[in-house]
Amino acid sequence: MRTPNDKPINVANFNPKGKLGLLFAQARAFNQLNDQLSEFLPDAFKTLSLCAIKGNTATFVTHNQAVAFRAQKQHEMLLGVLKKLDALADIQEIVIKVDLKEY
Repeated sequence: MRTPNDKPINVANFNPKGKLGLLFAQARAFNQLNDQLSEFLPDAFKTLSLCAIKGNTATFVTHNQAVAFRAQKQHEMLLGVLKKLDALADIQEIVIKVDLKEY
């Protein structure tokens, strides 16, 4: 708990060690990739967020079922968008998931 004399903590430069540090690094990398992808994604797919990469499979998540349905129908277009980024050029498969939980 903060006291009135405490200085605010800037967590942008927080670099924990171990597994937590690895999770922070992955989160930063996905944030950067999502920023780059937003330039290429059509407005209809702006709510898609890249959340995982495993092997040659990219997983996107959205809170909107209609967007997920349209994205699954536009598989080739999404692959084309991913190919525009060097870090994602090896992706061969896309998985779209819907997260309906409210946080």
